Amino acid sequence: MSLVRPGKFDITDRAMELCGLEKGAAVLDVGCGDGTAAEYLQDKYGYKVTGIDMNLAKISEGKERNSQLDLRMGDGEFLDDFTSYSFDCVMMECSLSLINLPDEALHEAYCVLKKGGKLFISDLYIKNPDPNQVKAIKIEADRQAKIPYKEEDCGQGKMRFVDFRFEGAFIKEPLIRYLEEVGYSVKAFEDRSDDLAVYVAEKILQEGSLDSCVTCAKGKKGIGYFMLVAEKPAK
Repeated sequence: MSLVRPGKFDITDRAMELCGLEKGAAVLDVGCGDGTAAEYLQDKYGYKVTGIDMNLAKISEGKERNSQLDLRMGDGEFLDDFTSYSFDCVMMECSLSLINLPDEALHEAYCVLKKGGKLFISDLYIKNPDPNQVKAIKIEADRQAKIPYKEEDCGQGKMRFVDFRFEGAFIKEPLIRYLEEVGYSVKAFEDRSDDLAVYVAEKILQEGSLDSCVTCAKGKKGIGYFMLVAEKPAK
C-alpha cells in the first residue's frame, strides 16, 4: 500500500517494539483515517484492531479497500461505546493535536485500557520552548479552566486551551506531567524530527506544496515530531 506519513511505519514499528504486545492484542486506533495503520498492524502483528474516526468518507474508503477492517465513526474524547479495561493498547498517531479536548481524550484512553495497557502517541511538539512562554501558557490555561461554561458553548467543538499543547504542537514536560496525573507511567519519549523532515520533502515532491498538510506544521521553526509510549499500572 502507498503511504506518505512521518516515518511511514518505522515509528509505528518502534512503538510496537516498546509496547511488547502479544499476538491477538486488542488495539484501539484513535483517528484511524482510512484504516491504513489498522490494516498494517493486523497483517504484520496479528493484533485485533478497532479504528475510530470522525471522517465518515475515510472510514468508508477503508472498508471498501478491506471489508474485514473494524472501522467506526467515533470521537477520541468520548469512548462510551467501549467498556473499561477493553484494550491492550490505545494509539493516537498524528491525531491528538487535532482533538478538541486532548485532556479528555487521554483520560478516556486510560479508562478503556486494561491494567498494564499501553498508550502510544506520535505528534508534533515544540522542541525547545521558551520557559517564559511555557509559564504564560500555563497561566492562561489555568485562567480559562476557571471560566464557567455557558449553555451556548456546549457542543460547539471548540479547541480547549491546555498547558501541554499550543497552536497544534505539544510541550514535552507539561504533557508528561499531565499523563502522570491521569495515572500513566511514561516509558519512552523519542524525538523523531528527522522523520518529519523527510515527510515534508516527500509531500512537496508529491503535491508541489504543503497547503494540504496539517502535520507539516506549515514550516514553523522549532517544531519537531515525537513518539511517546506510556503504561497504565498493572495493579
